[in-house]
Amino acid sequence: MPADDHPFDALEHQFDLEDASVSHVNKAILSVASSLPLLWPIDKAVLKIREHLGSDSLDRIRIMLETCMNEIRRQDDEINRLRECMSADEAERRVETSKELLLDAARKAEATRSKERVQRIGIILAHTAVEPKPIDADEIEEMMRVAMELSDRDTEFLCELVRIEGVTVAAQGRMTRNSAHTMWERGFWGTRVDPEIDSIFSKLESYGLVARIPPPNNLNIGADFQNRYVLLKKGLRFVDLVKQHASGAPV
Repeated sequence: MPADDHPFDALEHQFDLEDASVSHVNKAILSVASSLPLLWPIDKAVLKIREHLGSDSLDRIRIMLETCMNEIRRQDDEINRLRECMSADEAERRVETSKELLLDAARKAEATRSKERVQRIGIILAHTAVEPKPIDADEIEEMMRVAMELSDRDTEFLCELVRIEGVTVAAQGRMTRNSAHTMWERGFWGTRVDPEIDSIFSKLESYGLVARIPPPNNLNIGADFQNRYVLLKKGLRFVDLVKQHASGAPV
């Protein structure tokens, strides 16, 4: 296998900037990628963007790519096993899909102010490269879009709901209304009534990550109560994608 095909070889190719496309995002990707040791399949995806050239967005794109590469390095055994069992056609399809997702991730990173959100985009991209199943580009584009919009506080509340309901949702696909209503109180929010909780979970619901639970039938209509929410499979999937596996760093 050629040296530049190995997932842990540094990217040594220099791009012909004079002949590159005028695309702002593509310029930024090539400029940043030329100075980073990229791993398969991201290295191949970058090579497929030859036609494409920096600006103030370089730092955010650099953060996204460095986060992506660091996460892939943590999972080097998985990426090697994946490559060994893939046919040439399967590997080429993954590289092509990774190229499109890399472009999309760079656009999103460029348009995202928060460093933490940019890092989450990079982590999603890395996990996509490592997962053995075929890449669902539409799903990953949507997950990266959600990562652009959720704040650290939003993500903290979603992760807490995953902590208390994630095992059941992963095993059964859903939570029953009664179980979700009861388990809600195990979260760090307890039973308190807090408008911040409504604000955050309403936002999470708007992205299809959670759903509001109808109140119990025996609830006094005049009672003041906190709206409760149940975790959906999409919410569990998002948290799985933004976890940093080896570092144990918070999402």
